Amino acid sequence: MWKQSFSSDPSASLYEKILSCEGIGSINGNILEPLVEALDATSAVFIQMFASPLGDRHFGANSYVGHKPASVSVYLDEFHKLDPVMQPAIDWLEDPKRPLPNMLTGSFKRNLEQNSYYGNSFLLPFDIGHVVAFVMPMNTAFETQLACVGFHRRPEDPAFHPDQIAWFQRLGPALRSVLYVLAAQEAIALSETIAMAAKEAGTDFGFLILDEDLVIRNGNARGMEDIGIGSAGRQGSSLLGEIKQKLLGCDRSGGGTITFQYDTPKPIEVEIRNFDSADGRPFHLVVTSGSGKRHAIDDACRKFGLTDREAEVVSRIAAGKCNASLSRELGISLRTGENHLRSIYRKVGVGSRTQLLSRLLQIH
Repeated sequence: MWKQSFSSDPSASLYEKILSCEGIGSINGNILEPLVEALDATSAVFIQMFASPLGDRHFGANSYVGHKPASVSVYLDEFHKLDPVMQPAIDWLEDPKRPLPNMLTGSFKRNLEQNSYYGNSFLLPFDIGHVVAFVMPMNTAFETQLACVGFHRRPEDPAFHPDQIAWFQRLGPALRSVLYVLAAQEAIALSETIAMAAKEAGTDFGFLILDEDLVIRNGNARGMEDIGIGSAGRQGSSLLGEIKQKLLGCDRSGGGTITFQYDTPKPIEVEIRNFDSADGRPFHLVVTSGSGKRHAIDDACRKFGLTDREAEVVSRIAAGKCNASLSRELGISLRTGENHLRSIYRKVGVGSRTQLLSRLLQIH
């Protein structure tokens, strides 16, 4: 006995519930749980997929409702490649010119018979026999992205009826609206972070965006070239390896920064800014630039007679470090760091950090 009548349109309260979803954290309560009940499904999943600038396929945020939460990571690690229902969506990510229907449905009885590995290693252990999914392809300013909301039944359950699929499809405009908003929220967070970096670095800079898994989500040509992951050497970037190493060894929470200079094969200044995505996941903006700015500051420090230690303080001020952070990085006490700063101000003839950098870079 179905709990929901599928001969009429979805209720206004269900539309309202879906449209009230304000972020990834609300997807379970506003979309997955009510539709699991309405469709008499046994589990549900939300998955973001995207194509990186290097042409690789990766996965972003995900949510799950059901009794087999481990199924999501197992699916994403391996079995999405064997999923015949999602194959059109995966093909679209590789070639967005391909047509892609919004509704994907299927039952896996034949797969259980023909592909024992897929059936015995994934479908049966995780109680998946039937699926209906809404997929939303999106091309944002930053990436080609695909969002999927899927519902499952056990192999012994009846397949989703055409009336149920048609009823679910009528929710498409509401789901489409919500998924676009979620993608826009992330794009806004990324664009604001990049805009701030551009304002501080000027026009001559490269950038890459790494997600919580340290996968490249976006980047400009300059950033790709500086990091050494162009088409000729995408697998062998030692600088990218060093960036990931530094991130894995530090606090990756939003607001932190890491700066260093990489000298092979050409001097490159690297700044890593940690920030939170729209749904709270840790993302990282990697900003690269030639060494001209740093060399200009070094030359100015010598001109004003600053000591080597004072020059190290200045370099960290230029990287946006506060007194406590720069003192900690240099292994000195906060009072010693403040004394160095007062000495620097006196020698350069300024009274603030902004005036100091302006004087050293001869910006008036």
